[in-house]
Amino acid sequence: MGENEVDRVELQTKIGTLQIQEEDIIQFPTGILGFADIHRYVLVEQEESFFSFLQSVDEPALTFVVMIPELVCCEYSVKLNEEQIELLQFDSPEDGKVYAIVTVPENVAEMTVNLQAPVVINSKKRLGAQIVITDSAYHTKHNVLAEMQKNAFFLGKQKVDGQKAEEVRESV
Repeated sequence: MGENEVDRVELQTKIGTLQIQEEDIIQFPTGILGFADIHRYVLVEQEESFFSFLQSVDEPALTFVVMIPELVCCEYSVKLNEEQIELLQFDSPEDGKVYAIVTVPENVAEMTVNLQAPVVINSKKRLGAQIVITDSAYHTKHNVLAEMQKNAFFLGKQKVDGQKAEEVRESV
């Protein structure tokens, strides 16, 4: 058995068989809300998809669908307090990645994303936590399709307004 095989874990999950490298595992010291006893996850990114999976290493049946929150809210931001920064051991904001947990019901048009409790990951130190934002307009059930459509309209309007401003400047 090669050295690389020792550091690899094979998981049978809802999303298929995954070969997990030990260095890809993200530790969640406080777990995820409702799953405080489960601490090891891996992020499974999907090519050509808005969605990824946060897969539990310790409980193969536990998989969260996640997405980048800026896809539904272009101005989305998370401000961490000192305790959260310490927990995640951030040296630099560039090490942070933010994801939002998606709930996918039978009728996918009713799919929602939780912007009030994002998953924040220190990609350098492989640490993660679900952070609850209490002082914002975000809530736990933003309709994904409606918000993405609204976001696309807003971004398109900004682009058109920017082009019009540029045309005015060029004509002066």
